Amino acid sequence: MSALFIGAFSLSAQKVGYINMETVLKALPEYNQAQEQIKEMGDRYKQEIDSELAELEKMYNSYQSQKSYLSESMRQARENEIILKERNMKERQNSYFGQDGLLAKESKKLMDPINLRIQTELENFARENGYSLIIDIASNSGVVYKNDNDDLSAKIIERLK
Repeated sequence: MSALFIGAFSLSAQKVGYINMETVLKALPEYNQAQEQIKEMGDRYKQEIDSELAELEKMYNSYQSQKSYLSESMRQARENEIILKERNMKERQNSYFGQDGLLAKESKKLMDPINLRIQTELENFARENGYSLIIDIASNSGVVYKNDNDDLSAKIIERLK
């Protein structure tokens, strides 16, 4: 019984706070610039894919309208051309938007230094101010109650400026 009491006592002595990472990120000009660069890059890639898709649809519609007039070998050749173009478009789309695509790599390249800076500042703030735990409420993972007085977001933002 006394071990349980000691454990509860030491737990209550811990200093805990939380931040809203979305609020912290949006307060950083470099984050907003990175997001804009990522969006512009994604828009360019999307336009390229949309253009290829329109061309593919045009090829397919043309093939469908001419199909009955084509010989078997010409039909097969056109179908293979359409299939190859579709496969190439999907590969390009994956190379842009896939998990290891160019957009993900650029996002990582731009965001890693920002995330490292925030993490370093959080760790320094926690050590300097005696926090044993700082929770990110933006992720909503398991937070069932929060006291607004424990929100450290503004303090972290101030330190990042």
